[in-house]
Amino acid sequence: MLACRMQIRSRAGAVQRAWPCRLGVQRAVRCSAAQQVDAAKLAAVRECVDRFVTSNSVVALGSGEMVNLAIEELGRRLAIGSLQNVVGVPACDVAAHEAAFHGVPLLPEAREAEATVALAEADMVDVAARAALLGCAADAPQQPDVPRLLRVLKKAGSGARLVLLTSADRVVKRLGGSLPVWIGAEGWEEWAEELDDVFLGDAELWRRSASGQPENPRGGDMPYVSPDGNTIVDVRFYEGLKLFGEDDEYGKIADEISAISGVVGHGLVVGRAAAVVMARPGQQQPDVVEF
Repeated sequence: MLACRMQIRSRAGAVQRAWPCRLGVQRAVRCSAAQQVDAAKLAAVRECVDRFVTSNSVVALGSGEMVNLAIEELGRRLAIGSLQNVVGVPACDVAAHEAAFHGVPLLPEAREAEATVALAEADMVDVAARAALLGCAADAPQQPDVPRLLRVLKKAGSGARLVLLTSADRVVKRLGGSLPVWIGAEGWEEWAEELDDVFLGDAELWRRSASGQPENPRGGDMPYVSPDGNTIVDVRFYEGLKLFGEDDEYGKIADEISAISGVVGHGLVVGRAAAVVMARPGQQQPDVVEF
């Protein structure tokens, strides 16, 4: 059964390499003289706003440090008048708090379909395949809410351009590490069992803890449950993302996960991004790829 498998795999997982997908941390960023902001990330954020946000835009705000910086930049430009009538649609609670703090007006949830551009931070990007991993890790007690972002994008349809913010050192030839999957907390073991069958031999499954760091494969004494009643199961791949032992197309991997009835959403985004803005550590000029 899954419980037995997860206990066995926890011992195997202890000797595995550190997972590369650990950077998509949701934090409220407060910029001040006492806090140094990475210059390369700030340059990437400013380039993103320059290129993709115009006056009268409706911006869906996802999660991640770089998105928080973008919200601050939007607030600054609204305050000085270089941007006008820009409003946000929060796709996570942290973004809502950041927008309120920095003076970015917000639309109610009923108007999510009006989004014209969406910003999200990617933990890992395969530019050639136009694929990315989102929501791989988070600080306690806040956890990412990728299903909420995907819901906004679905409602907005082709009218919203998804722009991913990331760092150049997160760009890879093959996605790997940890792939988060959101499933209903009630009866989660049944659906996790199906997920386990799909990736048996290729990955371990760990339920995410409310502390942000798994204490054991079942999420420890306090497994995370979202306000919507969902839990997060991280599919930790031994190597790159695989399906039945093969380096299959990302789209097929995403379809296999989505076919499980209890799955609410997952962090593998394929073919949806309109652009990727990449901070280059140590350099002021970011890389921008538009699809």
